Amino acid sequence: MNLPTSWRDWRDRYRQMRRDAAYLLLAWPLNVVAFIIVVTLIALGAGTVIIWIGIPILVLGLEICTYFADMERRAVAAVDSSEYVPGHYLRTDPGDGTVRRLLTTLRDPQRWLDLGWVFVGLFVTTATWALSLTWLVTMFVGWLGMAADIIVDATVPRSQTLAGLLGLKPALLWQVLLDLALWVLFTLTAPFVLRALTRARQAFSRALLCQRSEVARLETSRAAVQRAEADTRRQLERDIHDGPQQRLVRLGMDLARAKRQAVKDPQAAEGIISGAMDQTQQTLDELRRLSRGIAPPVLTDRGLSAALAEVAARSTVPVTVHADLPPLPDHISQAAYFVASEALTNLNKHSGAHSAELGAVIETEQLRLWIADDGVGGASLAKGHGLAGLVERLEGVDGRLTVTSPAGGPTRVEAVIPCAS
Repeated sequence: MNLPTSWRDWRDRYRQMRRDAAYLLLAWPLNVVAFIIVVTLIALGAGTVIIWIGIPILVLGLEICTYFADMERRAVAAVDSSEYVPGHYLRTDPGDGTVRRLLTTLRDPQRWLDLGWVFVGLFVTTATWALSLTWLVTMFVGWLGMAADIIVDATVPRSQTLAGLLGLKPALLWQVLLDLALWVLFTLTAPFVLRALTRARQAFSRALLCQRSEVARLETSRAAVQRAEADTRRQLERDIHDGPQQRLVRLGMDLARAKRQAVKDPQAAEGIISGAMDQTQQTLDELRRLSRGIAPPVLTDRGLSAALAEVAARSTVPVTVHADLPPLPDHISQAAYFVASEALTNLNKHSGAHSAELGAVIETEQLRLWIADDGVGGASLAKGHGLAGLVERLEGVDGRLTVTSPAGGPTRVEAVIPCAS
């Protein structure tokens, strides 16, 4: 636990305490309402399932569980301003009939986890609600105890007070000091206690309500990485086959021809060798260009900011760069570089822009990178467009891509990548 070291730290702690208090105090009445409704429906549905009418009642109970569970997911995200994680539920096809839809709901593991959260969550919520309420009441009205000590001093024998039982004299003064110490203690510890209770409840809710979503997202990210790597490999193979490989084949043929001409016509052989040297240089240049799309040396040696400046310098459209970033994990830097490189390539080919801007900043533990231009617009993430492949690339690092490009421009491509991914 990090203790506050300045008044700003204390101020931030108490501001967070307000959100924690709202989360903890509102949770109990909502959970009680959910418990009463759901228990009634589940019990009624289980009792009448033998005559089939219980199945839709059970489904209704599970649907209500889902509604309250989604409220909890949003509250968990809101209290920390973190990302909202939706539930991972089985989906039905548009053509499915009523019976299939009902059965899909009944066999959905996440809906039964929601039900478990409603049942077990009542006890967890009651405990966290009672503790948080105790701390808040003592914090806000504890000072009244000092006034009460003075008021009742004339009616209550001093020997019956805590100070009197401890043998402290004068009893009234010591009783007031004890109440003051208790009030100060609860007031100073309230932000930490409520934060701990909030995290405990969040951990419980995430375990039941968000775990399957996190697993599904990791599986999707892994599949996206594999697809992106396969696409990159196939593209590289095509580029090598269509470019350097063809040049090298021709280079071999020219050198063989020069060897045959060396004795008969040395001057012609010299011309062939000179052309072969030009082809060698062109092949090297093309291989360097291809290697930049994999992992440019500047990205490893000098970091993402320098790599972004370099890729902007190669653009045929003038690009203003705003990037002063700290060292980042390799997979994040590579994903961001790939987005910038592909977006600028697309910009140079299709935008018709006269100027562009490339920027990158770290905000709330996320890397936000954007490319904006004053071109004709019309950029899209639809399949077949130049930016479509970036979506899967970013999914591999839990990132997301947005494109704003109305007809006539301007265009803005923005990627957000969690730095902790």
